[in-house]
Amino acid sequence: MELAGCGMVDPRVFEQVNERRGDTAYDPELVSGFAFGFGLDRLAMNLCGVPDIRMLTENDVRFLKTFA
Repeated sequence: MELAGCGMVDPRVFEQVNERRGDTAYDPELVSGFAFGFGLDRLAMNLCGVPDIRMLTENDVRFLKTFA
């Protein structure tokens, strides 16, 4: 299970940023990026033995009571 994903930013992301900003400050031909993050939800899954990540966001009281 991946806990801390990372990778290169897709050039289309920079195109979308330029479109929203209304300029060309982040030219995908000149700029690149590296994204990373740590998924606390995946860490909780690993530590508590939760089989499906969706269980953490469904707000099912029966499931949540198992952690109280």
